[in-house]
Amino acid sequence: MTRVVDHPAFNIAIFALLLSLPWEFGQMWLYAGVGQMSHLQGIGICSAATVGDAMIMLAAFGIVALGARSQDWVRAPTRAQVAGFVLIGLAVTVAVEVFATRSSSIFSWRYAATMPVTPFLGVGFAPILMWLIVPLLVLWFVRRQIGAS
Repeated sequence: MTRVVDHPAFNIAIFALLLSLPWEFGQMWLYAGVGQMSHLQGIGICSAATVGDAMIMLAAFGIVALGARSQDWVRAPTRAQVAGFVLIGLAVTVAVEVFATRSSSIFSWRYAATMPVTPFLGVGFAPILMWLIVPLLVLWFVRRQIGAS
């Protein structure tokens, strides 16, 4: 019987949480209104964003696993699987950023003037860069943790 801690999805979730949290804290200054919120509010926002990042990575992992017909694809991922994992997360993030920065819902936010944005969509570079770096690190750590095949 496989232990829960050896399951690829468990490890994706753990490393996504561990690696996304410092990124979220590090990019906070690029969002409007941060200077007016309490530390507790900032921690809450970063924690919620981190959980969201982990959920997106788990969804991307699951979609790639469906295509690979195996949850063990992370042990020896192909370039297409790695690209799929990253691009699914990137696509979801771009969609979330577009929605959140253009709405007035409870799940909306604005960028500070310091946030560089993409020319056409107006999406911040920090969240895009996050989805090009952190998922690759997550895959690397997961593979080291559960072993390659």
